[in-house]
Amino acid sequence: MISRPDQRRRTQLAIAAGAAFILAGLAITAIILDARETWRPVVSGPVLPGWNSAVESARAIEIAGEERFSLEQVEGVWRMPSRDGYPVRPERLAELDAYLAALTYEGARTANPERLARIGLAEPGEAGGGTRITVSGADGAALADILLGETRGERVYVRQPGRNRAFAARLGDGAVVRPDLVPADAWLDLDFLELGINEIARVDVQPESGPDYRLERAATSVRNFSLRRPGGWQMITAAAGNGPAATLGRVRFRDVRRADRLGGEFVASHTAETFSGLRVRIDVKALGDTRWALITASAITDDAEAETAAINARTEDWAYLMSDLTVDRLIRPLDRIADARVAPEASEEPEDAP
Repeated sequence: MISRPDQRRRTQLAIAAGAAFILAGLAITAIILDARETWRPVVSGPVLPGWNSAVESARAIEIAGEERFSLEQVEGVWRMPSRDGYPVRPERLAELDAYLAALTYEGARTANPERLARIGLAEPGEAGGGTRITVSGADGAALADILLGETRGERVYVRQPGRNRAFAARLGDGAVVRPDLVPADAWLDLDFLELGINEIARVDVQPESGPDYRLERAATSVRNFSLRRPGGWQMITAAAGNGPAATLGRVRFRDVRRADRLGGEFVASHTAETFSGLRVRIDVKALGDTRWALITASAITDDAEAETAAINARTEDWAYLMSDLTVDRLIRPLDRIADARVAPEASEEPEDAP
């Protein structure tokens, strides 16, 4: 017969043995996890070994970082669907191609998910998040998929989406630099309109409020524009009209949409003419608080026909978002650059003596 003290002792020993087994299991698990974190696989060669064949078959590119957008190849031309299919800058595609082809493994880094944000490899959109590049073929299958993190000198941190292991990579001989992947407008040619400040001879402005006016200068050697019409106004300073007159010397738009899908209403216009005979008209459309430019070019002289055709080929059917600064200069009201002359009051006739 087993006494109660012996039974109690055996129970205590069993509990202690079980606890020791559990602690040993936890210790082994910790050792394995620590080994996984500290162990680093040996890697070498290109980060995307099949990139050369992938880029030839590519039909879509998705970029996910601070914002998410895609590029699609349509009839041989790369376009951005979120901008109504506006063409993408070819040089940006060439830069991305050269960049991804140049990435070469330097070595493995952390596999701890909590440390990925320190090197810019957290999930896109999160704090310390990376930029994911996914390239797909015509069938929608992924040809390349990589997450790009921080760039420190010639070193770039990368990882495969869905995996925690980070890697350090180098850009070959350092001749290739990282392209601007975001924002989306970095892929769009929105600074194409550049008439040249010294080339503008005349502008006609129809502002949203106040009278229309014309600014003009006789030659490129003349520094300031003069107010030609309307009459009865005098420039505040000699250079007061230079801001509106020189707006189309160089302008960068902020965004683009198809004109027939924009809506809104026309509220102002700006027409500039150059000494070489090029005329460019901006019709300004208001959509809420934003102002969009619809651009039309025409040739006053034969010398301007080629440039006219190039501008119209690019801008036909498109509307371009303008910054507040551009809008302010482009259609500035007349009373901000000139004062209305006050006609002298007619002298009063003396009252007849009683």
